[in-house]
Amino acid sequence: MVESKCDITLLDVTLRDGGYVNGHSWTTREAEAIVRAVGAAGVPYVEVGYLREAHQPHRPSASCPPGYLDALAAVADRPQLTVMVRPGEVPVSRIAELPGCGVSMVRVLVPGGAVATAAPYVEAARATGLAVATNLTRVSERKQDEIAAVIAACVEAGAHLVYLADSNGSLDPETVAAQVGAATAACPVPVGFHPHDNLGLAFINTKAAMAAGATAVDASIAGIGKGGGNLRLEVVVAHLIVRHGADLRLDPIAADQTTLATQLRMLADGTTKAVLTGLLDLNLDGAAEFDDLVAENGYDAALLTLSHR
Repeated sequence: MVESKCDITLLDVTLRDGGYVNGHSWTTREAEAIVRAVGAAGVPYVEVGYLREAHQPHRPSASCPPGYLDALAAVADRPQLTVMVRPGEVPVSRIAELPGCGVSMVRVLVPGGAVATAAPYVEAARATGLAVATNLTRVSERKQDEIAAVIAACVEAGAHLVYLADSNGSLDPETVAAQVGAATAACPVPVGFHPHDNLGLAFINTKAAMAAGATAVDASIAGIGKGGGNLRLEVVVAHLIVRHGADLRLDPIAADQTTLATQLRMLADGTTKAVLTGLLDLNLDGAAEFDDLVAENGYDAALLTLSHR
């Protein structure tokens, strides 16, 4: 991990998670501007997209083709580049290409706690000298003993870092503190936290996670991201400067205009669905019943029907 005066390591997810808002339509030039701003702010890691087999020339953050990675690796004074891998979407052999494209870390998703599917990617990343993190998704749906078992399996598989992801945006500070506290007590590697802001709790949940021992945190510029969005990068940067004496800068993020159109798109999409799916602890990828109920009878009917199950 990158050394810092602050013991919290930030990872920017604007390009990857924020890409859900604009259909991953960032141009390479826009991606370069975001990487440059994040680097100037002193944030040590930037996640630049998903590594996928099918390349989409007009949506480079959706697949991270070599030319896109090469362009971002050429940005002066950039953060370390990170890519996310969902097992099954790309051959394990592609991992070996990443160091030559300037990538420093791979984050491997562990959906449903399926560590066996993630393990080959973890092993391949370690074999090429990359740092490797595993991301446990939808932890709001898991009991603490389940999370502990998955964490143990991730560490056994070789993860250098384990993230707990509040994918549904449903956690509250008390639950975050309990989950992260249990994870850090049992885990011999650092624990990170990926918050979502469906209920407006991303920042306070992140504070609870850090107090409970999390030493890595995800955030995005203006909080752009899937569902209710993410922790706002500018908020956590300011907090770490003021409260933790972090060697970070706020001005480069505040001055960058690259994400404005995507911010407006997120605002226009509204937050009602995100709030309700957060309250109901629904995974947005599997919320078809919720969408059907809303389309037919409105939000009140969906809320009452699903909350009484």
